[in-house]
Amino acid sequence: MRILFLTSTFEPLTGGAETYGRLLTTSLAAAGHDVTVVTDGSWLDDLPAGTTEHGCRVLRLRRFAGEVDRRDKVVWRQLQYALLNELGDALDGETFDVVHANSHETLQLGLPVAEDQRAALVASLHEQNPDLEAFGAGRCRLAYGVLPVDMHIAASRFYHERAVRYGATPDRLRLVYHGVEGAPAAPGRAQARAHLGLPADGPVVTCAGRLYTRKGQVHLADAFGKIRAAHPDAHLLLAGRVSDFDYARDVFDRLGAAVGDGAVTHHEDLTLADMPTVFAASDVAVQPSLEEGLGLAAIEAMQHGVPLVASDVVGLDEVVQDGVDGLLVPARDPDALAGAVLRVLGDRALGGHLVEGGLAAVAGRFSVEAMRDATLDAYEVARENRRGR
Repeated sequence: MRILFLTSTFEPLTGGAETYGRLLTTSLAAAGHDVTVVTDGSWLDDLPAGTTEHGCRVLRLRRFAGEVDRRDKVVWRQLQYALLNELGDALDGETFDVVHANSHETLQLGLPVAEDQRAALVASLHEQNPDLEAFGAGRCRLAYGVLPVDMHIAASRFYHERAVRYGATPDRLRLVYHGVEGAPAAPGRAQARAHLGLPADGPVVTCAGRLYTRKGQVHLADAFGKIRAAHPDAHLLLAGRVSDFDYARDVFDRLGAAVGDGAVTHHEDLTLADMPTVFAASDVAVQPSLEEGLGLAAIEAMQHGVPLVASDVVGLDEVVQDGVDGLLVPARDPDALAGAVLRVLGDRALGGHLVEGGLAAVAGRFSVEAMRDATLDAYEVARENRRGR
């Protein structure tokens, strides 16, 4: 099968949509399919415009960024079509069986390509709350109920329910959980901590995720003082880039003395390849989110054998079975969060039980192979849907 995968962001950026894109396309290529990834290269001049990565051809488009402000062109028209024109030049007449859009904006880009080639159009829309943006309800009705999308792939119940709410029909909608690849060899604890600049001794509490409101790090910051009261040598590792600078300042202000004491480390330049090191250095992983589409960072913690504490919210309650493969606590409750972390740190048997349950959950529900196979099945149905319209 010839697959065109359109994604606004791709490696080396990290995040749920980026990880999904890389793992899916890599697994499809490894299974013998011809995969072309097209993404934005305007912000990374040092990366080649065209290369082969993980068995996929990757095209990073840049020319469009300089076309928008040309005074000899109609600016609004350039906003709409400069990227499409560059994509056409880059593909140079190639045809595809499936055009897979990884976001709302790439769905708009992929639609004319799929229609021109009579290819199946597939969408996996990862945006958390597009319906809250300007004209968001109309945008969602357009994506799910109006545009001729042959298959929507929803990563969780959260996305599946939104797709149904805005018009997706059962014959054009599949629930396919994100997968995580088998855990690569990780460094030892001492080596991992040294690499990340963490103390050799004492418990390390890790939160992997971008710093912004929905991720709930302010509540972890409030909880960390209680954790340090019981474990004065505890250290907090925040692993993720800043998406809201005001919010990040609030997080560090709340951490207060812990920052001054050197008990907090923040790494915002990590890639997917660094995560085994992050988790090897950790004693407990915390996901204090207020909501998630699907808690991919929680799945990664389970995959790497780290006991997990997470908020009992949509997108995490679908991943974590309380007391089986993690502990769930009410969102926005620093006392409950601190209490759960202290339970894990103080009870080796509990920690071991959660690790065992987490590894089993990943192997059974969240493998890359399961994601790839379910996606290929969805592609075949999408092609049938395409032939029927």
